[in-house]
Amino acid sequence: MKLRRTMVVATTALALLGGTAESASAATTDTVTCGTVSAQDPTDGWEVKLAGSSCFHSYGDWFSVTDENSDGYHVEVHWQTDYAREGICKNSNGSGTKVTCDYDMAEGHKILFTVYVYKDSVSMMGGTQKRATT
Repeated sequence: MKLRRTMVVATTALALLGGTAESASAATTDTVTCGTVSAQDPTDGWEVKLAGSSCFHSYGDWFSVTDENSDGYHVEVHWQTDYAREGICKNSNGSGTKVTCDYDMAEGHKILFTVYVYKDSVSMMGGTQKRATT
């Protein structure tokens, strides 16, 4: 019992300091899977730059979507599960911003997602499809 209290105190201390603690339990392990998308710079059509990125966090079932470039585009991640659930998380807040979208997904299932860059409502480019487990 004393060992367990010590572990809880140490984990709480790490969390307060911004650190992380790993547990043997799969339910508390956060696996982060990230994807990116690049697009031609609208000011110089010959140069391709990183436009955005998105990461899926398995612990808590959430996405972060970051707009990486001041190109006038916005970034979206489109996702779908192996049990027919789907959604879109959109960041149209501008360059250097990050948006998070929190979902309650069934545990132990597969999810596919792709990061896209959009000009208004038109998809300009899609990144590589990524796979993760909820």
